[in-house]
Formats: sequence, C-alpha cells, structure tokens
Amino acid sequence: MMNRRNGPKVYIIVPVLVVIVIFVYYIFGFKIMSTIHADKSAHDIAELTRLAIAQIDAGKESATFYVSGITEEQIRNINDYIVSINGMVDQYTVMEKMNGGMRIMLKFEISDNYYVLDKYLHDRDIPEDRLEAKKLYDKTTEVLKLVVRTSMTDYEKELAIHDYIVSHCEYGYVDTAKKYAYRAYGALVNEKAVCNGYAEAMALLLSCAGVENRIINGYADDEPHAWNLVYIEGRWYQVDSTWDDPLPDRGAFAGHMYFNVTDEIMDERHDWDKNEYVECKDTVDNYYEKGHLVVTHPSFEGVVQMGLTRNIKAPVEVVVTDYSESLYDLQFIYEINGVNKVSFTNEPYGKNNLITIYVNQ
Repeated sequence: MMNRRNGPKVYIIVPVLVVIVIFVYYIFGFKIMSTIHADKSAHDIAELTRLAIAQIDAGKESATFYVSGITEEQIRNINDYIVSINGMVDQYTVMEKMNGGMRIMLKFEISDNYYVLDKYLHDRDIPEDRLEAKKLYDKTTEVLKLVVRTSMTDYEKELAIHDYIVSHCEYGYVDTAKKYAYRAYGALVNEKAVCNGYAEAMALLLSCAGVENRIINGYADDEPHAWNLVYIEGRWYQVDSTWDDPLPDRGAFAGHMYFNVTDEIMDERHDWDKNEYVECKDTVDNYYEKGHLVVTHPSFEGVVQMGLTRNIKAPVEVVVTDYSESLYDLQFIYEINGVNKVSFTNEPYGKNNLITIYVNQ
C-alpha cells in the first residue's frame, strides 16, 4: 500500500528533476564546466593559443577546451597565432555549443622537431615511423658536435649556430620537397629553406644547446616573415638569420647585420605585434658592439686592415658612426698585400652605417 501511494509522486518528481537539471545545464553549464576545467578554459584567441601551445610542447595529440568570446573562424585560423617549433593544430571539432561558449577539441600535428628535442634533451626514443625525425636528429647532433663546445658562452654558441645555418643553407626550396623548406628539416638536412625553416633551425639548435629562445612571426618588407628572439646574459635580442644570408648566395660568408639587434634596428624593415613579444633594447651582445666593430673614421682603416690581414678571403663588416662619402675613401685597401679587387655595400644601420667590404670577389 505504501509503494502505491508513493509511486505517482516519484513518477512526477523524476521528470521534473530531469527538466530542472537540463535547464540548469543549459543556462549555467558552460560556466560550471569552465570553472571545473579552469586550466582548459579560454576567453579569447590569445589565451586559447597559449593553452594549445602548451599541449603541443608537451607532445599531446589532442586536447579539449572550453572557450568563450572566440569565433569558429578564429579557431579555424589558429595556426596564424601558433608559434612553436613542436607542431601546430591539425584540425578542430566543435563538440558542444553551450549557453555562453563552446566545448571544442583540437587535434595536433606534432613536428619532427619535438621528437628531436625529446631525444636530445631527455634521451627518449624517436618513434619508428618518424623517419624524417631520425634524419633530423642525426643532422642536429652532427652540427652541434661540429660547432658547439660546453666551454662556450651562450653568445658564442648562438654565433656559431647562426653562422653555420647562414653559411650552409641556401634560401629557397627543393622542388621535390617544398614542404620541408618551412621546417628545420629543410634548413639542416636539405640545406635549402625559406624564412620559417631558418628560424626553426635556429630555435632547434639553440634549444638543444641550452640557449633560451623564441620564434617571431611578423612581416619584413610587407611580406610574411619569421625570425628569432634569443636570451643572452639576462637580455633579449632579435636575430634574423634569413636576412643575414646574402642574395645571391655567397657560400661560406655569414652576414651579421641582424645578429642580436634592438627593436629599433628591426623596426626599420620588420613589423610584428609588439604586445606579444618581449622588448629588445640592449646592445651589449650585438655582434658589432661585442667585436669592437663600431668605429669612427680615425679607427676605420686600422680595423679593416686587421680584418683583411687575419683572413683576406673573408668580407669585413664595420659600423661607422660618422659616415660621409668623401670621408670614407676605400682606396687604401688596394695598398694591402694580395688585394686585387674591392667592392663594398653601405647600408643604414639605425643612426649609423654598416659598411661591408669584399676583396677579390
């Protein structure tokens, strides 16, 4: 008798509770879930990008996020904001649209660089099916053994890595392997790459050598471009190895016009979102400052003679602070033993001028 009297009440209460739960979830579901999963919740594309990069850098193949204030178009184009040598977003799925936001899944394409770093830094085996990663690892270890020693300072490691990439990589791509031109694999294994490949190669080798760095995505002469930020002795500098590689290619010569420069120097022909990256304002470890190659006219001739005496085949780069065409007459170079032909370039370098002298070329 007791069950008969309570039966109808239960029959009514259960559906009412279900409706209430559904209503509450519809109204507050996103807020509840995003609170529970605060470490996977994003309220703008910049925040989602940071969360995605963290998952990529951890080698994850996919991750679920709770997002609000973000459009599907922004999610579709998220790789425009992803800056990581370890991979990118391969695809996205909207799993659920909720009042106030969405639950989405991002699937990641983990790059060869990730497996190379994991092997080099943590001695974890590279998966058997990642053949390109194994080739890249072999090349990475070969290069580092060749140019980096443990006794080097971070500046010396950076310079050695920069000069290796610039002198061994040619700008462009191999027709049969165009996709690799955008990766470190292209710059190091194929020795032919575009800006993203140069920047990735710098980032990969620097990271293996223990030098902190980041990649910048921006523009140069109004074209999409990539280069690096490098942290040396407590200071950040900008480095563009692509633009330090002369066109047409000059073989072993590596320029240094964009080696450890300030935002002011880069801003002359480069453009980037300055809110997204650290400020670079120091010159202590600028290539020319470090090498005592910033001079006035009285010192210019001696610096050039010393450079050519040391290696007459190597171009000499000097920053001059008081340039005028009449003052800087290069005829004295012909008086140096072994010099038959002289050519030079003169380029603005902030408030100064960079003169690069080539002999017998």
